Amino acid sequence: MRFAVTLFISLWALNTSAQEVDAPSPWQFKGTYNVAFNQTLLSQWNAGGQNNTNAGVLVRQGLIYQKDKIRWENLVDLAYGVNYQNSVIKKIDDKLEWNSRFDLIRHQDPLWKWSAFGSFKTQFFRGYTKPEDSLYASNFLAPAYGLGGLGITHKTNGLDFYASPFTGKWTIVNDARLSADGAFGVAPGEFLRQELGANINLRWQHSYSKSIKSDVRINVFENYMEANLIPDLNGDLLLVFKGDGPLSVTLRSQFIYDGDVMVKDSDGDGKLDASGLQLKQLTGVGLTYQIGNS
Repeated sequence: MRFAVTLFISLWALNTSAQEVDAPSPWQFKGTYNVAFNQTLLSQWNAGGQNNTNAGVLVRQGLIYQKDKIRWENLVDLAYGVNYQNSVIKKIDDKLEWNSRFDLIRHQDPLWKWSAFGSFKTQFFRGYTKPEDSLYASNFLAPAYGLGGLGITHKTNGLDFYASPFTGKWTIVNDARLSADGAFGVAPGEFLRQELGANINLRWQHSYSKSIKSDVRINVFENYMEANLIPDLNGDLLLVFKGDGPLSVTLRSQFIYDGDVMVKDSDGDGKLDASGLQLKQLTGVGLTYQIGNS
């Protein structure tokens, strides 16, 4: 939370100072900041139910440098949310992600660019499969995922399409217990798993009206060293409904499929032994502030 607030203040100050300079700057700042809050309060409610409170923070900040035939685009995506119910605080959202792409415009067609791409993602705090569990299922840098490769990019009308035939993927499990269990696809006792494959990254930003904006991101990775029927998939949808007032409604959905991550108990022995589709959806009412044409 403190990191997100500091980042917001710093980027707002940079954006303000950039606007005060008469000469056009090669730097652009495009960001969405959201604080959401939901509450259910019941008293002698005959139909039943439980009091609960949800609160969350979302920061999606872009930093772009463009001059001549060079474009360097960065995106920081941070999210954290909690649920308070029956005096128990549970984490419901936790994301720390950074993406960076360096583009060199081709002479023949400016819509196509030679590109170098890198990304890193993990989470801030420990996560538990069930609130009553004593052992955590994930931790900071456990897992963490890194991607890096060379490819081409096509960008037009809010659509970014990046494809790389040569991409390295690194899975980090920087936790002794989780590493010993072979969590997230690493070999038991190892802290790093390396893969080489093809990668496709798609981002589509669109404004349906002055009040409704969407941001869709999809990433596909296929490992050359292990031929899988279904590649690794990661998709994220962010919808922001904002009128003239300060209040807004945000809808965020995410899906993940990674054949190396076990999420199902196929034989009922209490151990996760099969991969599957992971889904998450969060809806919040709160305050949203936007910089630039996000």
